[in-house]
Amino acid sequence: MSLTKIVVPILDSRDVDTREFDNVEVYLGKIEDEIAPPAPPACFPGAWYRKVVSSMDKWLGIEGVITLGEFTPDEARFNLDGKGRYMDNPSVYMGGKSLHESDAGLGYNIMYPDSDTSYELNYSTPKLGYRPFWRYIYKDALDIGGNVTRREINSWNISNPKSYCYYYFPGDTIKMSVYSPLPNYLQLRIELVKATQIPKYVEIRKRYNLKDDLPLDFYSPIFYSEGHGINNAEFKRVNSIDQYGNEGFNAKPTNAKMSKATWHEVYLYRRINGKLVKVPFTEDRYSSNICPSIEAVSVDFENVDKTLGGENITLHPGLYKL
Repeated sequence: MSLTKIVVPILDSRDVDTREFDNVEVYLGKIEDEIAPPAPPACFPGAWYRKVVSSMDKWLGIEGVITLGEFTPDEARFNLDGKGRYMDNPSVYMGGKSLHESDAGLGYNIMYPDSDTSYELNYSTPKLGYRPFWRYIYKDALDIGGNVTRREINSWNISNPKSYCYYYFPGDTIKMSVYSPLPNYLQLRIELVKATQIPKYVEIRKRYNLKDDLPLDFYSPIFYSEGHGINNAEFKRVNSIDQYGNEGFNAKPTNAKMSKATWHEVYLYRRINGKLVKVPFTEDRYSSNICPSIEAVSVDFENVDKTLGGENITLHPGLYKL
């Protein structure tokens, strides 16, 4: 039996020049032949979320500036699987889809409480804030006695918990980007814009002895996402409360909640007249849904600029009774 890779799943960031995506100019003009957004996507069961998705067009990525919300778990949904954890878990992420869909962003996750990383964490370790993650699909082939079967591998990845320089906390304002620096690949980038001023998280961050008490900017490996940079692609942003072991099933009732997260501005990358630019990801450029019910999520535009893709999102599924 032999296993043959058909693609190389990831590339080291140092192997690819991504500087073109560092400081992209805003473009507010008309885009010739721009494709209109599709009908609202169907709800995918198993989570409580707000999703915004673009058309399938010549987009090369997405960028957004967001102030992260704070999570309150449902005490009644603790340790239901015997692993010493809450069954609800929030995330805020982006993604791209050309031939396959990829997700990348921040998930609420276990963390070391200070700079001592000499021991291993487990399921019951407290979740203090957000860590980067990225998911992609690649192909391989399994050869059994000359019969070759091609398979799709769903690869989930998350930053090393010992890299506390990449911990982000409620109240942080970050710039999140997912973009295609070369054909068939994407990269996640997270940059701190303004550090949280919430006292609880200011104190936690001090324990890591970071320079100026600030996290570093995060760059994922450049990961495989077939079709990007070659074919048309769509991009999305999602605010979600996910549920362990419940993907594909009806969302379970919960009193967990995520306080207001503010998307200050959101853009889509595109090449126009040979130059990479970004255009506001506004209502006329997206379709959206709130799942499984609009009663579970509040969306408003208070103190944000809708013309730059701004939006406030609060997740409160306990207000909706299944």
